Amino acid sequence: MGKIEVGENSLALSTETEDLQKKREELEGELQSLTEKEKTLKEDLKTLEANVAIQKLEAKIKAKREAVEKLESKKSDLEKELSEPETSEIAEEQKPEDTEKVEEEQEPDLMVTVAPVESQEPAQSEEPQKEEEKKKRRFF
Repeated sequence: MGKIEVGENSLALSTETEDLQKKREELEGELQSLTEKEKTLKEDLKTLEANVAIQKLEAKIKAKREAVEKLESKKSDLEKELSEPETSEIAEEQKPEDTEKVEEEQEPDLMVTVAPVESQEPAQSEEPQKEEEKKKRRFF
């Protein structure tokens, strides 16, 4: 009877070995599958990261182009303004110069006729007025 038991044990051992071998092959297959999936996912991640980086750069480029276009437009407007001065602006700029010339021509007459020779006080009061008039002219 011992021989039968030994045979049964060896039969059971070979069946168990076969089951373990099958299990090992399944696990190795699963490991291989997971390794391939990991490799594919890493490649997909690289592609997605590159696409995201490209989109961000495109957005920055778009914003920068808009800013450049605004600046070019403003530059163009200012260049037009410089090359085509309005006649009303020229007339306004010439008016203060004309009035200054008239004031300068009238000042000596006013000083001679207004300033009394005997008293110094009126002459002193005229000096602050002259300074104020000069300040006004500097402003224009």
